[in-house]
Amino acid sequence: MESSNPAGWANPVGRDADLYAAVQDIQAGYWMQMRQVLARTGNWPQWTSRTQVLGVVAAQANVVELWLKEEPESLAARVMYARVATERVLQAHRRHWARDYRRAGDLEKLVARARDACHKAGEGNPDDSVPWICRLALAETDTTGRHPEHHMAPPPHEYLLPHGPWGLLGEVHRRDPFNREAWHRMSQALQARPGPAGRQAVATDFARWTVSFAPPDSPLLLLPLYARVQEHRERRESGTEVTLNLLWTREDTTRAVTKAFEGWFRKCDPATSSQLDLNYLAYALARGGFPQWATEVFDAIGDFATPAPWQHDARHPDDQWRKAFEEDRDACRRSHPRHPGRHP
Repeated sequence: MESSNPAGWANPVGRDADLYAAVQDIQAGYWMQMRQVLARTGNWPQWTSRTQVLGVVAAQANVVELWLKEEPESLAARVMYARVATERVLQAHRRHWARDYRRAGDLEKLVARARDACHKAGEGNPDDSVPWICRLALAETDTTGRHPEHHMAPPPHEYLLPHGPWGLLGEVHRRDPFNREAWHRMSQALQARPGPAGRQAVATDFARWTVSFAPPDSPLLLLPLYARVQEHRERRESGTEVTLNLLWTREDTTRAVTKAFEGWFRKCDPATSSQLDLNYLAYALARGGFPQWATEVFDAIGDFATPAPWQHDARHPDDQWRKAFEEDRDACRRSHPRHPGRHP
């Protein structure tokens, strides 16, 4: 899940040249490339990831509004407006508008606009999971449980899991099973109202539950690694950080890292995979004592490093995250030099 996703990227498009052209066009104030790229998008996972990236970029301008005005019946334009409206709510939430009585009313207007946009986008194409993903993302901002769909009971007999937007996750799953973004959005929503156990415990329990039935080659196998980074962040912020190696060499973490590498990475195509997932896996492998495997993942990453999780490293300030990335990459490569056949 990427910007308004867990942390944002240096290059959100990765190796997707078509998406890069659309992003450049949006930043110049135009929407035609966006429409063309979405028209050529061939499957639901790619549709989800491309609309997410485009939504983050387009939320800074009125490009999608201009497109919708020109083509009000366009289903793609409706979906993109749902993306943009949702992204604006998430950004306002993270700027703590709800805590500022002068801006709280503005936030409520943004929420109402986003919910209406999601409804209209869903009406246009009931098979599209993106409007439901957007509704799921909005649950993160509903910290008081104002909307009933955001605090439903968990699946039967799952006593460790808190109330949350389970129905929305189910709607996404029926349309696009094990959608990567949906599960990350769900984790964020659950952590927004963690209860006495804390954010890290919620993230860990949800990740373990998901991995227990996710497909053996799913990117959702990396959810425990995201939870472990969350634990590291909380320890660092509270001043109770333990030696980093102990955190990443625990038996449960080692099992999760091995499963993610052998189950997901060995079968994925790095050119179409989430750059954030590749970076989290490289981070976990480097810290967990798997330099040979880490070197393979670093080679797959190439020039597409992401700020997270490296920016959470205690060795460098957050704005010098690339130093942490390069230090780990270079150390692993010295230990296990490249050989022909590896990713460039």
